[in-house]
Amino acid sequence: MNAETKPAKHSAPGQYLGFALQPVRVFYHLLTSPKGAKVSLEFKDDVAVHYADGELLLEQTKSALRQNPVSDWAGDLWKAFENWRAMIVGKEIDAGFTDYRLYVTPQKKGDFVQALSAADDVHTAEAALKVIRTKLAKLKTVPSCAEHLQPFLDAPAEQQMAIVTRFAVESEGADPLDAIRAVLLPVISENQIDVLIKSGIGQAKQTLDRLIQRGERPILDADAFRRDFHAFVRQNNMPGLLTSFGGTPSDDLVAGIASTRPIFIRQLELVEANDEERLRAVSDYLRASADKADWADRGVIFPGSLDTWDDDLVRRHGMIRGDVSDIHSDRSAPVQGRLVYRQCAQHQAPLEGRVVPGHFVHGSFNDLADRRRLGWHANYDSLLGEAPE
Repeated sequence: MNAETKPAKHSAPGQYLGFALQPVRVFYHLLTSPKGAKVSLEFKDDVAVHYADGELLLEQTKSALRQNPVSDWAGDLWKAFENWRAMIVGKEIDAGFTDYRLYVTPQKKGDFVQALSAADDVHTAEAALKVIRTKLAKLKTVPSCAEHLQPFLDAPAEQQMAIVTRFAVESEGADPLDAIRAVLLPVISENQIDVLIKSGIGQAKQTLDRLIQRGERPILDADAFRRDFHAFVRQNNMPGLLTSFGGTPSDDLVAGIASTRPIFIRQLELVEANDEERLRAVSDYLRASADKADWADRGVIFPGSLDTWDDDLVRRHGMIRGDVSDIHSDRSAPVQGRLVYRQCAQHQAPLEGRVVPGHFVHGSFNDLADRRRLGWHANYDSLLGEAPE
């Protein structure tokens, strides 16, 4: 049976976007699944691992921040069991090749769920279900979970055994990222690990988003994902490199900011820079500003280094401006300004002795232009003073 081709009836592609836990678990399984496995999101279940030999792991993810989803009479607990049973009845899965898991964070416990998780044969599974039936019968009022619990308890024994004997609950620790950190710490420096994990989860989520938007199955090949992620880590996990993880701003955001004509854009207007240069300036300005805040917040750089960085760029601008004035004195002020701007944009310099991303120097120059610490037109200060606010 091919367990990948047909989505489960209770899955809801697209709804996961509001649930941060699911992409985290997808990333974990992409890192740890054996060779040949694939990982899906909201296809067969919240998360599922499709193994190369035809085995399937269905995982329901439960956030326990506000309540205990695995307490004895929790609706979430019994809805999961009844959903799994419905999949067997509907032949959506092969019961003989499927494992079932409830992943709960932060750590929560329940007598029933612990007994069911420990039941690995028919005898212990029947004993656990007998206890549940007995305690249910003694209740004075019917619990709200009965709409899911009772159908499961009334189901044929072979359906119950197929699930209970292959069921496990996982609820350890308060942070689901700890399991990922444990996998990656041997190969990633500690001060970079959370940044790279965030990027890895984002890579998986964005790829799944695109698949969903195109109406395709939200399944990722674990081998291919690991290959790409490990290449990403090798590129960005170097002590001599400052890595940007903020992403590229959207075209709409860039165009919107450019249309408001902030000072650094007005500076470019003075030297008649083209539209492409102006949009690139906005994008790099935003990315550089985000990098400065992110690196300082994470302690990757000393915030005071940014003052020295700015001073060095101002001095570099002055030298470039002097060279352009000497060599191109016959050219108009806008042309000279464009030459200064483009040479500054191509300048490369380290920050605290580490290589910075390509956009960072360019964005930093535009930040200085926005603060009027430098300009591209020889008379930028007086011209900007006459410009409309």
